[in-house]
Amino acid sequence: MKLSLKIPLAFASALVLMFAGALYGIFSLNSSIDAYRTEVVANVANERMVSETLVLFKLQVQEWKDTLLRGKDPAKLQKYWSAFEMRERAVSKLADDLKRTLPAGESRDLVERFASAHVTMGAGYRRGLEAFRAADFEPSAGDSAVAGVDREPAALLEAAMKKIAANSALVSARADEDARRASVISATLMLVVLTLAMVGGYLFSRTVSRPLARALACAQAVATGDLSLEFEARGKDEIAELLAALKHMQTSLARVVGQVRDNAEGVATASAQIASGNLDLSSRTEEQAASLQETAASMEELTTAVRQNADHATVASSLTQSAWQTATTGGAMMEKVIETMQGISESSAKVSEIIAVIDAIAFQTNILALNAAVEAARAGENGRGFAVVAAEVRSLAQRSASAAKEIKGLIEQSAGRVESGFTLVHDAGAIIADIVRSVQRVTGVVGEISAASEEQRSGIEQVNLAVTQMDEVTQQNAALVEQASAAAQALAHQAASLRDAVAVFRLRDDAAAPVSFG
Repeated sequence: MKLSLKIPLAFASALVLMFAGALYGIFSLNSSIDAYRTEVVANVANERMVSETLVLFKLQVQEWKDTLLRGKDPAKLQKYWSAFEMRERAVSKLADDLKRTLPAGESRDLVERFASAHVTMGAGYRRGLEAFRAADFEPSAGDSAVAGVDREPAALLEAAMKKIAANSALVSARADEDARRASVISATLMLVVLTLAMVGGYLFSRTVSRPLARALACAQAVATGDLSLEFEARGKDEIAELLAALKHMQTSLARVVGQVRDNAEGVATASAQIASGNLDLSSRTEEQAASLQETAASMEELTTAVRQNADHATVASSLTQSAWQTATTGGAMMEKVIETMQGISESSAKVSEIIAVIDAIAFQTNILALNAAVEAARAGENGRGFAVVAAEVRSLAQRSASAAKEIKGLIEQSAGRVESGFTLVHDAGAIIADIVRSVQRVTGVVGEISAASEEQRSGIEQVNLAVTQMDEVTQQNAALVEQASAAAQALAHQAASLRDAVAVFRLRDDAAAPVSFG
């Protein structure tokens, strides 16, 4: 039952019991009062009627005496006898009224006997009147005739009056006894109701105070961080609902605290791992930044070498143009073949030197491209573009090496021809034609070398720019890694603080001996 119904019903029950006891006492007192008022008033009325009858009866006897004393006078005889008869009728009427009003019993029997005796007395008084008249109105004759006739009625009437008075006293005593008994019973009922109310209040207070004590203990335990207490919520009243709500709150709070504790442990472990990883990443990023700086320096040297290669290719192109012009005019200037051949030999020697330089540049470019590819592989995702450029540079270097080898072969062939030209002058025309064709081929190859050198210079400049940007990005990454490391360390400290804050709660899993109450 709900307390909202239990408490009013408890008070209502106590009040109803007390009210019932009070009503019983009031009803008993009212019954006693009604009985007293009804019976005593009736008895008083009857007693008053008996007293009035007795008075009238004595007045009747007095009228008889007046008749005897004054009966000589006929007028007075008639007067007093009429008064006697009137008193007689009044007494008879009162006697009849008493017989009707009195309850059956000794009083009524006495009144009935009085009525009979009164009739007999009337007959005696009439005989005495006749004797009084016969004795010539001698009072003694009439008095002797009725001597003792009024004693029995008078005695009966007095006895009836005493009996009625005794009955009135008995009724009054009985009413007083009933009133006292009603008061005692009412007081006893009130005491019983009060005792029951006190016992019921004590029991009711236990039904309220004990669950409240459990709820208070649970609230105090939760307030101190102890979530391991076990208790049951019995009943369906508001306190049971409060205990159920406290149990649900304890369960939910324990679940949340457990999750927070687990998450705090996970965050602490993860933050420690992140901090360790960030420190490792920071060191590696610094190493990568140093490697990129070295790569940038190497790319500067490579750019300078490629620029020189392009300049040499330009010079070689101009020289081959001159050789081609010389070979073209060689047909008209046969007399100068020896001088021309000497110039071609010198030009071939220079071209050999240039080709050697180009070969060296191509070899060095290949080495640098290989190193750049290795560094790009180390850089991972950030070095993917750099790896493509390095592969292109390596391809250009290989092409330059192939072209240089081819030119070197041609120059060696031209040198052999120049040396044989000194002995084969008669074949000068054919040789000069061959020279013209070879120079044309050299011009094309040198043009390709020049174009390749320009492409190498452009690619190397792009690679240099990319390496510079990678260096800047790597420096920024190093700064961000340091910030991330500091943030991870701060997160680790916060996770430790959170773990210490949650450690104040004690759950059922980590409670050595959980306390239970119910």
